[in-house]
Amino acid sequence: MIDDTLLQELKRIGMSEYEAKVYTILSALRVASAHEIHDQTKIPRGKIYETLTSLAQKGFIVSSGKSPMRYSPVDVIQIFERLKRESVESLEGLYQRLKALETEAPEPLMQGYKLHTEWTRDNQIRMMLRRAKYEIVLLCDENEFLTKYNSEIIRAAKRVFMYLVVGRSELTEVTPIKCYLGGSDIDSSLFHHEEGENIGLSMKLLLMADRRESLSILEDNGRLTGIFICPDIYASYLSRKIVQEIQPVGKSRKGI
Repeated sequence: MIDDTLLQELKRIGMSEYEAKVYTILSALRVASAHEIHDQTKIPRGKIYETLTSLAQKGFIVSSGKSPMRYSPVDVIQIFERLKRESVESLEGLYQRLKALETEAPEPLMQGYKLHTEWTRDNQIRMMLRRAKYEIVLLCDENEFLTKYNSEIIRAAKRVFMYLVVGRSELTEVTPIKCYLGGSDIDSSLFHHEEGENIGLSMKLLLMADRRESLSILEDNGRLTGIFICPDIYASYLSRKIVQEIQPVGKSRKGI
């Protein structure tokens, strides 16, 4: 009488194993006592009343209220209309909650994503450093970032080619690995724009992994914004250009 495939479908809508068995038997018998249900399902006596109470609370069955108490299923059309309604309401609620998170998650911006929050930028940087397979080009002009990602930079440098380029010579003292200085072109184009170039943005960090994805952290009037692009069609060219122009400084005092 108990169809295993039917039990699995009922479990998918939230029923327990015992609930699915009891509901299936009641749907077939139409009305039965707890003792009769026990005989049909072989569910332990101590669990029968607990299961019946749970099904009644969920609106799947009703009891007669007489002695001996008998149970019967609620009209199946009524039940499943309610389940469909509740499912739609639940999905709508989930959609609205996830939609609300978009202000704290990457938003599509052409070929990339705008990273609004510090948490999002931080995790994207750490993930890029971990998943790079053969090369990382990291340009940084902030002591704060070098310190924050110190351990991830060291681990990445042990796995892949790592080019850590700093914007100021004094930062070479705090870099965790061998670092590089860019030439005047890199400095004026990325770190410190030439006089008269009214761009309004300053770059604090540029991370390119495997010459196919990039993440930039830019400052605009004291506010940081991240831009993550994957695939970045310019990352290959820019990575090669930077590697050709940079000059090694040697290992820092903390370098590996």
